[in-house]
Amino acid sequence: MTTTAERAGLLAKHCENFTSRKLLGKFNAQDLLDWVALELGGDGVLDGFVPHGSNGKLSMAIANEPVLHILSGNTPHAGLQSLLRGLLVGAVNLVKLPSSGLPEVNEWLDGLPNELKQLVTVVDDFSDEIFRSAATVIAIGSDATMEEIQRRISPQQRFIPHGHKLSIGLVELPTAESAKLVARDACAFNQQGCLSLHTVFVKEGAKEFLPMLAEALCEYELINPRGEIGISESGAISNLREVVRYEAANDPENVALEHSAGDTNWTAIYRNSPILVPSVLNRVITVQPWPEDFTDLGAEKEFISTLAMERALLKEGEFIDVPRVCVLGESQMPSLTWHHDGFAPLGSLVRWRDIDR
Repeated sequence: MTTTAERAGLLAKHCENFTSRKLLGKFNAQDLLDWVALELGGDGVLDGFVPHGSNGKLSMAIANEPVLHILSGNTPHAGLQSLLRGLLVGAVNLVKLPSSGLPEVNEWLDGLPNELKQLVTVVDDFSDEIFRSAATVIAIGSDATMEEIQRRISPQQRFIPHGHKLSIGLVELPTAESAKLVARDACAFNQQGCLSLHTVFVKEGAKEFLPMLAEALCEYELINPRGEIGISESGAISNLREVVRYEAANDPENVALEHSAGDTNWTAIYRNSPILVPSVLNRVITVQPWPEDFTDLGAEKEFISTLAMERALLKEGEFIDVPRVCVLGESQMPSLTWHHDGFAPLGSLVRWRDIDR
């Protein structure tokens, strides 16, 4: 049985040597202990009873285990973050990998030190026995997947769903620098995660921002090639381009299109509309004017994960009900302690035991 400090040290050392460290960010053992203290009230609360309040009460946090992690094939970083949290609180972890596999997660799991590896079991199926054995179920995937899992959850199980989400950007005036930051936030991980920008809203001169963004996307592609995608994914981009090209021919004032030549590597679209529409992904981003009323964004507003905006506009985020607001260019780099979809990342994985004296 390891202590919290021992697990923090083992995890920090393991992640330091992990070849895909960018998927988890940079941290050391003390950062992990500070995280436990920040969220649970003390870095020793998982190891034994500690004073809680001023009336002599003692409390201890206990991992609500086993924790079943149901991972998605397009977001290895989210899966790794989920596993990191489960191991940090000392839980027994069950991992259901997608049928397509997750090489980054496999590599990470294979390299775990023995003290932590014994806390993880990769399950090949999704049997009722395995499902019922979990005290906490964390799922990453589509809303259809979340609904299916919700039907199988009993009142005694804790469910932490991470379903359909998308992120947006906000720029005040068109500049080449802002365009580069938007390109970084949209293109990293090919828009496969909830922190990827689908649309950038511009407060003034939205249409002027389109060619700036197109140039930034082209430059980003040269340095960070998108890579191969599936035929259906490429076809979705081609079909969208044809639709937008037709709309632009009939209404050039309100619709415009810029894209990479000879391939589907990047696409930028201008629409004079407040409605937020999800991207078809793989580096397809829309530029739109910022609406006067945030509710004008339509139904997808409820699924916004992050609003990335220029630093001077950060105060604007105080009036927008989304889980996370960050500086433009950093949407894909949340802090270690961020609240994924508004959940307390460590607090959601524990239960409490009290002694009243």
